[in-house]
Amino acid sequence: MISFSEFLDIPKIDAHNHLNLGMRYSSYAPWAGFYIPNFPRKMSGLDEMHEIIGEYTRPRVQSAKDVSTLLSLSIEDAIEDGIKILEASVDMGLAQFFRNTTAFFNMLESLKSEYINDIKFRPEIGMGKTFDKAKLKRLVPDCIQSGVFGSIDLYGPEVLDGIEDFQAYFELAYKKGLKKKAHIGEFSNAQTVKDFVNFFELDEVQHGINAAYDDSALLLLKKKNVRLNITPTSNVMLSAVMSLESHPIKRIVQEGVRVSIATDDLLFFNRSVSEQCADMVNAGLFTKEEVLDILNQSYEESL
Repeated sequence: MISFSEFLDIPKIDAHNHLNLGMRYSSYAPWAGFYIPNFPRKMSGLDEMHEIIGEYTRPRVQSAKDVSTLLSLSIEDAIEDGIKILEASVDMGLAQFFRNTTAFFNMLESLKSEYINDIKFRPEIGMGKTFDKAKLKRLVPDCIQSGVFGSIDLYGPEVLDGIEDFQAYFELAYKKGLKKKAHIGEFSNAQTVKDFVNFFELDEVQHGINAAYDDSALLLLKKKNVRLNITPTSNVMLSAVMSLESHPIKRIVQEGVRVSIATDDLLFFNRSVSEQCADMVNAGLFTKEEVLDILNQSYEESL
């Protein structure tokens, strides 16, 4: 058995991290002032996860100071794992706690500066498909134009319905040099991965694991040089994959598609990048050398 400590000192990127849920439960609970019953635990899907968010984590955030502290907890736990580049989604819903967008942007710039000697924190515009469209229209273009964010990410129901509402944001993001990402292919099929990649001209896909079951999807990802930011523990804990041993990441890598290993929501899944690397070796998915290759490539191409 290999220990996660063998990956701790390796420079790593975490490119799929929802920053409001990106910290250890052991870091979150003392700040929150309460414990979540029977948590963390394996869940039957996203609905169960959203129930916990709605009942416990979202109501805890009530001020700009709460937001700043919450994001700091996640950044500090990333540093603890040896993450050197953190491309982390900042949910647009968090902007409501600031008196204006300038204060919101200043908070993020302050965090960048505070941790600059330990980590490259690159905030990501996090948009949910179910968010209030009018609020997004007022906020997202300013975020793209601000120069604070390095990427844009769309998440929510993995369906094609409504994606045209976000097309203009992705076009503006492209013009401003932001990396384009979207969540797809964890619970949806390979065709939706192809559709999203083509529609938004994505640079990276958050999850995308069901592309493994379609040769044409894998070929498209390879041809367009699209990276999948894969979160193995999250996929298992949400029952998108039956077990780590059966995770399709192995075939994805064997077919020459670029991948990174990421945490998704450390609060819920409690496995850092380093821990997941050791888990994959111990599950027989990869050798240590193969995992190191994944880590090195995903890190170096993001410098």
